[in-house]
Amino acid sequence: MTAVALPLPRTQAATGAEVPRPIILAVALSSYLSWRPSLDIMFTLSDLLFLLGLGLLASRHRLPLQPFGALQPAWLMSFTVMMAGLLVASLGARDPSRWLIVAMQYAFAWVVLPFAIAGHGREYATTLARALVAGMVAMEAFGILIYVSFQASFEVARKVLGLDFLSGNRRLGVFATDANWNGAAIAMTLPFVLFLWRAGRLRTAAMLVAFAVLLVSLLLTASFTAFSSAAIGLAIFGVIAGIRLPRWVVGGLFAAALVVSQTGLMLPETFNKRVAGAIENGDISEAGTFTGRVALIDDAWSMIEQHPFSGVGVDQHRVISKLKAPVHNMYLLVWVEGGLVALLGWLGMLVVLVMVALSTLRRERDVAGLVLAVLVTFLIFSAASPHMYARLWSVPVILSLAMAHGGAVRRTPRAVAALVSRRAEA
Repeated sequence: MTAVALPLPRTQAATGAEVPRPIILAVALSSYLSWRPSLDIMFTLSDLLFLLGLGLLASRHRLPLQPFGALQPAWLMSFTVMMAGLLVASLGARDPSRWLIVAMQYAFAWVVLPFAIAGHGREYATTLARALVAGMVAMEAFGILIYVSFQASFEVARKVLGLDFLSGNRRLGVFATDANWNGAAIAMTLPFVLFLWRAGRLRTAAMLVAFAVLLVSLLLTASFTAFSSAAIGLAIFGVIAGIRLPRWVVGGLFAAALVVSQTGLMLPETFNKRVAGAIENGDISEAGTFTGRVALIDDAWSMIEQHPFSGVGVDQHRVISKLKAPVHNMYLLVWVEGGLVALLGWLGMLVVLVMVALSTLRRERDVAGLVLAVLVTFLIFSAASPHMYARLWSVPVILSLAMAHGGAVRRTPRAVAALVSRRAEA
């Protein structure tokens, strides 16, 4: 497939200094899902800050016309098709009002937020990328501190720290409210760390600290899906961006991995039980709650076979399911609840994301590596998660696309010198 360069969004480029502070804070706190008045309503402090920031952009006449450039109409069309499928299915359901709630959540996450994040230029996007990394590192560093120092029961932990900051089997969820979701946020942040370092916007010492904190937290989540997607995403970024590590670094990493794999040294007990065994034995059935997820998938398929075109309505799968739980697979969940039309809309949105990624492949390999690394993690988790309107899913994806449509990166002199040196050695 040939990558085609797409025209950039029609908007005035903004410098990093012109990013509204509420939006900077909103991006930094986008994974802090427990920071909200009620756990029953997905409206966080980050969402409030995004709304304030959008208000500032509107007052300054700086809202972009097309955050996703030439693909904006295709994006909106796919979103509309998905919502229409869910609406038609919900009209005959027991509680049609659920469609309005879910539609508003999806609209805010995937239609409104791009106007706050994308289409403002590369410097604007770079400032937000640094905020994303800073917010994630701060949250995970705090989580590690609590993990090693908090020894009270699960019930006390939930009361003091919030929903699933530490799960019953001591998996680290921090403010993401779920260990798997926390792992996903980490996996999508790691490529940003390397990208900013390559662009000279993150010093080597800061990059190493950020990478180490995120990696330790990733292990503490004990999420097989997160660990696997992080490894795949980093490999994709490394290959496409052309990262060449010194031999001593490669040798040291290989030696450390060998020691850990043979002795289990330093690995959390939960990680050994849920992840390490599956990797070592090459048997995915040993990973986490694999058996339970397969049962939910089988249940969803049985519903699809009964009514492949109509759907059962938003949030009705958990009501009529024999297992009384939604399938942890976005593709199947949308198909079950919204029918084939809703599924086609969701797939159309994913196609737009892939096209944006491919459009940068021949122009800027670092950016292409970032977008594809983040997108691969998102696609993997789409097959392992229910509805994906929480902002910890949308913000990293939209921010990576903002890099793709932000114009040429402005590198620091140190980064330019390093780039020239690498090309001279090639």
